[in-house]
Amino acid sequence: MKHPRKPAIVSYCHTFLNPEMLHVYRQITGIRGFENWVVTRKQVCRDRFPYDRVSVLRPPPLRFLRRFYYQRIKREARVPLSGHEIGQLEHFAEEKDARLIHVYFGTHAARLLPYLRRESRAKIVSFHGADLSDDLSASEFNELVAHTDLFLCRSQSLREVLLEKGASPDRIRLNPTGIPLPATTRPFLAPAASAQQPLRLLQACRFIGKKGLDTAIRGTALLHRQGVPVQLTLAGEGPERPVLEALAKAEGIGEWVRFTGFLSSAELEDIMREHDLFLHPSRTTDTGDREGIPNSLLEAMACGLPVVATRHSGIPEAVTDGVEGRLLDEADPASLASAVGSLLEERTRYPEMAAAARRRVEQNFSVPSCIEKLETAYGEAIERAAARFRDAR
Repeated sequence: MKHPRKPAIVSYCHTFLNPEMLHVYRQITGIRGFENWVVTRKQVCRDRFPYDRVSVLRPPPLRFLRRFYYQRIKREARVPLSGHEIGQLEHFAEEKDARLIHVYFGTHAARLLPYLRRESRAKIVSFHGADLSDDLSASEFNELVAHTDLFLCRSQSLREVLLEKGASPDRIRLNPTGIPLPATTRPFLAPAASAQQPLRLLQACRFIGKKGLDTAIRGTALLHRQGVPVQLTLAGEGPERPVLEALAKAEGIGEWVRFTGFLSSAELEDIMREHDLFLHPSRTTDTGDREGIPNSLLEAMACGLPVVATRHSGIPEAVTDGVEGRLLDEADPASLASAVGSLLEERTRYPEMAAAARRRVEQNFSVPSCIEKLETAYGEAIERAAARFRDAR
């Protein structure tokens, strides 16, 4: 007996997928109620992100001349999709009888505006944090509002930014990132700090400005000056790594700061079990770059790690100060050192916070619950597109 075919959708990712895009991969592969096809301009990291429903757009003839024209002559921030690429995307959506187009990241949706203006299918654009920076112009955002059925965002704080930019509240849906829950957690044991067993701090992220890695290093240096034995592990890669390595040496704690490089999901889960506290002192950069809710923070909480983080963007939606860990102001190494010290002193609270961190993810950020919300949004957008079609007749 043949099973009825699921309705098809097309997910557009400018690149499928850079190493830091695990959260997008989890979302795309987690869809169950739809046949999810990916269209991309470039496919990378195929071993890390295997997926068998991917179509790569063929580049336009003289692509380098188009780039030169838009960037050097028109002085535009981004090069829109060419007519050659738009034609391929339209043909692919038609061939698959797609009901909906989901564009990941608002800045990439701006590149697709020539296509979105023409497409009558349901259209969703999801925002993740950095794509709501000043790099997205007001005119581009207004056009996205005009040619999109629903906006998705990863946190309430990003929803507020969308509202400030002019999006209608009835067209915004929360779409938090789903985190797979590890089968077991680390023991909920209060750590002790000694010369033989220093307190083990961990931050895992891409090494860029909004992650606040310099605050983590300076806070660790303050703890050492206060006589608290502490070791900081920084897991990840990014353009700021040389600066951060130099900062650790300048602060006199080079031997106490370990750089692991990029870790796979399994390696990251293992290293989380070996540490006592997770740090994520995020901040908003001068260009407006900000977080949604950091995935690595949720993954650490799922493993049973209390966290020390900032009152930044969506983080307070996942962490309540004094319940799953500690929250502090942005760019404040002294407060970070004080928060870590208080968790050492409140040893009886540590197991309670560790268990609460795990429970918070189970209840609000598990993969099944987040995928259910996403598929609900897909269904709603398809209904909105059908209503548009009826109204136009």
